[in-house]
Amino acid sequence: MYKHTLRVNGEYLAKAQPLPSNANAVGNGGSIKAGSTMGAIEVVVAAADDVSIPAATQVTLQLEGSDDNTTFTLMPVNYVVTTSSGVTNYKKGEEFARLPVPSNAPKHVRCRVATNKTGVTGTVDVFCDFLPR
Repeated sequence: MYKHTLRVNGEYLAKAQPLPSNANAVGNGGSIKAGSTMGAIEVVVAAADDVSIPAATQVTLQLEGSDDNTTFTLMPVNYVVTTSSGVTNYKKGEEFARLPVPSNAPKHVRCRVATNKTGVTGTVDVFCDFLPR
């Protein structure tokens, strides 16, 4: 029951998306319908291949919401991973961020991934984990 991910096969907010280098990028998988889910979804970031993040770098997962799937605004939730004094590596499939979708989320939700330094390498998958109720 625990430590299992319940997800829709083939549904991604980002699939094998390169981590931006000192920039931000909207997920290449588009949006999902997440309104009225009452907090039953978490957005997960996992390494699609080997990921390397330089020392003292922040990787931020942000969510954006929209009622019409056209105009998106940042939602007031984000998840920040800050690396320590050395290079941080993640192997393929290893999760490094989880962010709950708020219960009052708009109908459509997409992700944005950002970093604050150059030298970040690798790609990530961003997908939803549906929490059992």
